[in-house]
Amino acid sequence: MASVYKTVSKKAAQRIAREQELDEEDIEMEELLADADDSSDSEDDEEITTEAAKKQLASGFMPKTRVLMLTSRGVTYRHRHLLADLASLLPHTHKESKLDTKKKTAGYNLLLNSLADLHSCNVIFFLEARKQGQDLYLWLARPPNGPTIKFHVNNLHTMAELNAGFSGNCLKGGRGLVVFDRSFDEQGPLMSSPGSEYRGLIREMIRGVFCVPKRGVKGMKPFVDRIIGVFGVDGKIWIRVYEIRESEGESKKEEAKDAKPAPKKKDGQPEISLVEIGPRFVLTPIVILEGSFGGPVIYENKEYVSPNQVRRDIRIGKAARHANRRDAETDRFAKRSNLGLGDGEKKPGALDTRHLFA
Repeated sequence: MASVYKTVSKKAAQRIAREQELDEEDIEMEELLADADDSSDSEDDEEITTEAAKKQLASGFMPKTRVLMLTSRGVTYRHRHLLADLASLLPHTHKESKLDTKKKTAGYNLLLNSLADLHSCNVIFFLEARKQGQDLYLWLARPPNGPTIKFHVNNLHTMAELNAGFSGNCLKGGRGLVVFDRSFDEQGPLMSSPGSEYRGLIREMIRGVFCVPKRGVKGMKPFVDRIIGVFGVDGKIWIRVYEIRESEGESKKEEAKDAKPAPKKKDGQPEISLVEIGPRFVLTPIVILEGSFGGPVIYENKEYVSPNQVRRDIRIGKAARHANRRDAETDRFAKRSNLGLGDGEKKPGALDTRHLFA
C-alpha cells in the first residue's frame, strides 16, 4: 500500500506541476496583451493631455509655476534691492540666499538645477554680478531641460529710487497684468520678419516669470492692481511696472473752494490712470541655450557689445588723447631747440644788448 501511495502521490505532483506551468504561460500572455493595451492607452492619454494643455493656453489659463530667485556673490545693494522688489511684486516666487560661485567645479547647471528641484521650482531667475558689481547679467532658465536665456541688465532703478513704493491701492500679494507691445506680436511686422523668431521664446520666458497663476499660490490676494509693461525697442527689452489708480469723483475737502473735482468719464465712473511705481530695468539679450545652463547655442545676438569692450574703447580713447598731447609737446620742444631757445627764453631781437655791445 505504501508503494502504491507513493506512485499515486508522485503522479499527482507531476500533474499539479504541469498545470502550474500552463497557468504561468497563460498569465504571461495576458500580461503582454495588457502591456500593449496600456501603451496604447498611455499614448491616447498623452494626446488628450496635450490637447487639454493647448485649450488651457488658448483660453488664457496659466499652468502652475514657481520661480526661484537668487543672486551670485559680489552683487551691490542696488542689485539686492532689485531682487527684493521683484520678490515682493510676484507672490509665486521663492527667494534663496546667494549662490557660492567660487566652487564652480560642477558649474551652474548642477547647482541651480538641484536647488530648483529641491524647492519645486520650474523657473530660475538668477542675477550674476561680474567685475565687482559693475556688470549685472540675468539668467532665465526652465530646469531641467531648458531653454536658458542670458541678458545684460542696465539702467535699473529700484522702488526706493523712484520714491513711490507700494502706494494707493497697490497691495503686496496682488496679481498684475503683463502687457507686451506690438514688437512681440506673432502677427506683427517685426515678429514675421526672418531672424526674429527668438522674440517668441523670450516672450514666453518673461511671461512665465511675471504672470502669476490664478490659483495655487500661497499668500496671493484676489486683486489685479498693477500692470507690468514689456516693450521691445532698439533690440532691447524695457520693463516698467505701473499701478492702476482710480481718482476720486469729488473733493474730500469741502472748505477748499479752489479745489477742482477729479475728472469723470461720461458714464460717471472715476478716471483711471497709471502711475509708475518701479522697479524699472532694461534687458539686452545675449545668447539662448537649448539646455538648462548649458547645451548648444540656438541664438546669439551679433549686435551686442560687451561692457568690457566699451570700457576698453574708453581707455584707448583717453590713451590716444594723452599720446597726442605728448607728441605735440615733443614737436614744440624740438622746434624751440632748432631756434636756439632754451626753456623760458625768448628769441633775441635786433636791439638786444648782446647784439648792440657785442
